[in-house]
Amino acid sequence: MAPIGLKSCPCRSALDTVQCRYETRFKVRNYRTGRFSTLSLLTPHVKQLLDLFEKYKDIDGYPPLWGDEIEYQLVAFNDSSQRANLLLKQEEVLNKVERLNTDVKDATQAATTPSKNHMTVPEFQPEFGSFMVEATPGEPYDSSSIKSLLSVEADMRKRRRMIQTCLSPDEAVVTMPGFPRLGAPGLYTEPALPTHGLLLRSQFLPDGLISTHERYGTIHDNMNERRAGRPAKVKIPIYRDKNTPWPWKESLQFPHRNDAQEDDAKQHHDNGAENFIYGDSMAFGPSFCGLQVTVQAKNLREARYLHDQLCPLGPIMMALSAASPFFRGFLTDTDVRWNQAASAVDDRTTNELRSNTIKPFGSHARWSSTAMYISDDPRLRTVYNPSEVKADSAIKRHLEQRGSMDALLASHYANILTRDPIALTKNELRTYESLDLFEILHSAVWPHVDFKLPTKNGAAGWRVEFRPLEVQLTDFENAAFALFVVSLARAILHYDLNLYVPIEKVAENMERAHTRNAVREQRFFFRVKVERTASDEDPEEEYTLMTIAEIMNGSPNLQDSNGQSFPGLLPLVQSYILEVFGSVPEDARQRIDKYLDIIRKRATGEVLTPASWMRQFVQRHRDYRKDSFVSERVCYDLMKVVKALGEGRIDPVELFSVGPRAEDK
Repeated sequence: MAPIGLKSCPCRSALDTVQCRYETRFKVRNYRTGRFSTLSLLTPHVKQLLDLFEKYKDIDGYPPLWGDEIEYQLVAFNDSSQRANLLLKQEEVLNKVERLNTDVKDATQAATTPSKNHMTVPEFQPEFGSFMVEATPGEPYDSSSIKSLLSVEADMRKRRRMIQTCLSPDEAVVTMPGFPRLGAPGLYTEPALPTHGLLLRSQFLPDGLISTHERYGTIHDNMNERRAGRPAKVKIPIYRDKNTPWPWKESLQFPHRNDAQEDDAKQHHDNGAENFIYGDSMAFGPSFCGLQVTVQAKNLREARYLHDQLCPLGPIMMALSAASPFFRGFLTDTDVRWNQAASAVDDRTTNELRSNTIKPFGSHARWSSTAMYISDDPRLRTVYNPSEVKADSAIKRHLEQRGSMDALLASHYANILTRDPIALTKNELRTYESLDLFEILHSAVWPHVDFKLPTKNGAAGWRVEFRPLEVQLTDFENAAFALFVVSLARAILHYDLNLYVPIEKVAENMERAHTRNAVREQRFFFRVKVERTASDEDPEEEYTLMTIAEIMNGSPNLQDSNGQSFPGLLPLVQSYILEVFGSVPEDARQRIDKYLDIIRKRATGEVLTPASWMRQFVQRHRDYRKDSFVSERVCYDLMKVVKALGEGRIDPVELFSVGPRAEDK
């Protein structure tokens, strides 16, 4: 969710920067009267949406391009004290890497015979945390080219190297969703900063943790304002180990009071407040990192269809990529970050949480599983969508009448248009009329599969963003997941597959994916009959509970009403590659096989997920006391291995391999 562009703060020290931002930060002061409650107030946003829709709704033939976004973390190592801390150097790194990019571009332009590969330099943007950097390829990849597909890992390695070049020898860039000790008791940032600041008002996080970019302070402040007094609360189940005090309550185990836990105990008469790790700031959501893949469709109709077909895949891929076994310095009883982020950035008021009638989107937070299918495909049966699709009726009618949208697409956009403009900054208000107002609204809504309009200039067409992937520890793994998602998306289009299950089953699968070791211990609702034909049978007969191994590899024991076996997603991708690309060079085939093989081995349990491996690393460490607590020394040793993995000095397949029958303890 990073914007483009970065302005330097004139302040010199980290503490001065925080104070400067606190004094000048923007809040929507008259929030109640400033909400978009009438169509007249929404006119500029609706007009921009309708103008874009009308301009591009009939455009066909966009090329099969795609791209990825990786969020990185910066870490400082102190070998003498054996500590690893988050490095708050986002602005410095971005300024340095911008100069590197400029030098590369200048050198390329000066070359007598410039190479296209040399002209392509990655793009770097700020992210929410001042220890985070986001990077994307300089140009989109072409999914119709094997050469382009196989360039992904090299491009990811280039991005990592460029960031590392901007760091000192005792600093590193890593790819992992969450730093183990973010928000833990004690100090965990470099420079060390105090908590209980005026900006975050958190007893666990320092104010300097937020990027100095105006957008992020604005989102934080406006979310707090919009909650109307409801405190931010993140609640993650703790992993129970042999010596973990039980029932577990942080305020009893450490010499400090966890205010978020105590407040929750009062509200619920102590029921449900035990055995959870609590966070008290929205920063606990966007301070965790992900891997996103965006696929361009050839036209509007194909994009709507692809959006729907990717929705059921979200929970499956999230469980396969699980890499979040920590929260605030403790082992968690979940492996992924999705619900943590959803609760952290939930800006609904207490009344909206109690009643869906307050807001048309009242049942869905900004960060959530996708609320509805939107395709005009005849195979989208009414029963697959919620029984009542919530949308502002006036805006929905306006989009249907003035924009020639059908009811599903109008409902989708109406739910975005009725959101409050939490990402609108003070500086942007000064140029309100010239802003891309709809995109500002859209950029602060985060479903697990996002449907994206073409850009104003038409450089990018109708796109679908796949958002539930956890970022992996190595470039090889990130490339494998990115390549698999885009290849599966193209296979879906090529074979015209039908993966529909009721949208509430997708939401239930998202919850199932949060189970610890879900990839091996959980089953998921998935469609058995995936060929292109429509179905007139009972919807409940179309899908069944499957293991991820069955979903990925297929199973002769899973048959549809016609006795046809479920083929599995990996065989479909392999068939697609063979049909579309034909015979490929042996070295290219071997590389593709390696990428697909790690997906297969994750599904069967032959290779651990990063979450399971990191949990085992902690549990096997000589300093771990089997009490669920990740000490500074354990964190240091883990981050050293994570650094080595990212640098390619350790093979993740060898390190994570456990054998097909191994049990995760």
